[in-house]
Amino acid sequence: MSMQDMYLSSFKQEHWDSFVVLFDEWYATVPNEWKEEARLKGIPEDISRVLLCEMQDSALKWMDKKVPALGDQSPATYLETEQGANALRAAILRMPR
Repeated sequence: MSMQDMYLSSFKQEHWDSFVVLFDEWYATVPNEWKEEARLKGIPEDISRVLLCEMQDSALKWMDKKVPALGDQSPATYLETEQGANALRAAILRMPR
């Protein structure tokens, strides 16, 4: 089983939705330039909401790096399919805070 499959098997939309709401106020303070760059990179708004709040503009670079916890794939690779995006959402939920 790939890392992507493992994360996808644990993804629960309702858990993700509850998590994303926690960033509403904070996201309003994120610079518009970062939001626009995330949009241009094809990062879904809900994912960019969490990552930009937690990682600031480092999230934009992180998207293109190979990440061991993602099976040495980049987060951007996960975004190539809806299943991959959901697997990335599950992985983000597991990130230490």
